[in-house]
Amino acid sequence: MKKSVILSGVSLSALIHSFSLYAAPAEDVIVTTATRYDKPVSNIGSSISVVSAEDIEIAQTVFLKDILIKIPGVTATQNGSFGGVSSLRIRGTTEVVVLMDGVHINDGASPDGRANFANYDVNAIERIEVLRGPQSLLYGSDAMGGVVNIITNSGGDGLGGGAFVEGGAYTTFNGGANIHGGNEKLHFNFAAHGITTDGISKADENNGNTEADGYHNISLNSKVGSQLTDNFSTEFIGHYSKSRNEFDDYLPPLYTLQDADKVDRTTEYLLASRSHLDLAGGRFKNTLSFQYSNTLREDEKNDSLSPQSKSNRINIDYFGHYKIDDIFGISFGLQHEEVEAEANNTGAQKFNMDSTFSEIDWQGISGLTLTAGLRYDDHSQAGDTYTPRITAAYYIEESGTKFFSNWAEGFKAPTITQLTHPFNGNIDLKPEQSKGWEIGIEQSVMEGRVLIGATYFHQNFKDKINYVLIDPNFFIYQYQNIDKVTSKGIELSLNADLNETISVYANYTFTDSKDIGLGTQLLLVPKNTAFGEIIWSPLAPMKLGLSSTYTSSTEDFAASLDSWVRFDFRISYQLNEMLEIYGRIDNLFNKEYQQVFEYGTPDRSGYIGARVKF
Repeated sequence: MKKSVILSGVSLSALIHSFSLYAAPAEDVIVTTATRYDKPVSNIGSSISVVSAEDIEIAQTVFLKDILIKIPGVTATQNGSFGGVSSLRIRGTTEVVVLMDGVHINDGASPDGRANFANYDVNAIERIEVLRGPQSLLYGSDAMGGVVNIITNSGGDGLGGGAFVEGGAYTTFNGGANIHGGNEKLHFNFAAHGITTDGISKADENNGNTEADGYHNISLNSKVGSQLTDNFSTEFIGHYSKSRNEFDDYLPPLYTLQDADKVDRTTEYLLASRSHLDLAGGRFKNTLSFQYSNTLREDEKNDSLSPQSKSNRINIDYFGHYKIDDIFGISFGLQHEEVEAEANNTGAQKFNMDSTFSEIDWQGISGLTLTAGLRYDDHSQAGDTYTPRITAAYYIEESGTKFFSNWAEGFKAPTITQLTHPFNGNIDLKPEQSKGWEIGIEQSVMEGRVLIGATYFHQNFKDKINYVLIDPNFFIYQYQNIDKVTSKGIELSLNADLNETISVYANYTFTDSKDIGLGTQLLLVPKNTAFGEIIWSPLAPMKLGLSSTYTSSTEDFAASLDSWVRFDFRISYQLNEMLEIYGRIDNLFNKEYQQVFEYGTPDRSGYIGARVKF
């Protein structure tokens, strides 16, 4: 049977026949995010996980965060469900670069520059690659925790497409359609998706809140590419999303979270072009990209006093990789980035950053891959930064054993809000910096039917930017570089095909992330998290799945949040080659819990749907 879980770890190539959703031989398991060019996972010296489109379908995933939290080391919190602000952490840090088809979609207008995962359409995704650990060498600012690369469908030979519709609890309706096709000269994919729901009260109903907060989203995706000559191709990418999210707020006199008649509207779009030129018989690969993204957030009151933010990001990016011979290769790149942002009608502010980097790779011994690289960034406000990285991977094909290790530095430039906010900004802020390393092993056993993995990671941060009270008389705060943080832990994972009908996936992560000055665990970073699922196919066209998510007690600003375990159940049945029906029950045992203090989560809720493909 095909595995319906995350392809986790860098020794996937040992297990491709059992676990991969790709119909390819072991040596053809390829990822791009770790090096920015195609490379077998057996040669990658960093922790990487891959989620396929089939993983998303089998899990019946609606929101992106719900599939990402199945990956070791990844956690997510949301301010209420259905459109509430959703934050992702990798190994305890929110400093994560998020890409969609190579385009940065971190929000330049948000105070900390993080991406909001609430509005991303999972139905247009071909695969997701997640790198854990500092990745600033290739991806610059914000990549101290890792990289999430969302790769949308490209189309392929012939004409095809599909559609789905589902409905259920909280008057939720969710649907989408796509059409794709191509030939050896042209490929295309167009997709549309919409969801509407009455939702739940974002302020926890157990605290007396009763007003449901609805959510509505429409998104469009397109990708068109052409192979103009044997060695030159080009691709154009477009994405549009518009959402309406009702939310609650902290109201007087006690300033507790409670029902509030507030609505946030968000419009996002991105445009990108990418051209590829192969020279020297394919040994010298060149890519030139132009990227533009825009985010607008505004209160539905739409008056001059309503809070709003908007940001524009422009990237011009060149990347080259030259394979000198069978032993040596070299990568190099140039980048220019401009970010303009405005928050709460305070006037637009702008910064730019110019970067260059290079990395060499060596494969002089069978199974061994070594890399070393250095990056230089020049930020118009925060100055210059150097970030190195070295990696090592050793794969023993005969035993299915993979050893890997790396050491790297990362950085995060201050955001426009942190630098220039008229009341809280600090033009003297320095970039946050980190140094981290990891070492891991993965082993396949039982003729490749079982894969086990273990990784130890350790990362130190300095000059972390925090919101500091500088005048207690007038409650004036300012952004300052004050914090030092250490984050260390262990990631364990298991993939197993027990027989032709039963598969099991499980992972556990221990994360010890502490503020050095206070000696306390970071807020909203649980020390222990675990995920497990079992998938059973009692009949060839039927799949049953039961999953469990565990999060230990977590500290928030005003309280400690209790630990919780949630179970989810799903079923699907393939009626014929074109039509599938499915259903699921989220929060099967009706567990009450909070991810963020005072914000509620859905009770037991059921959904049914149908999917057609042609």
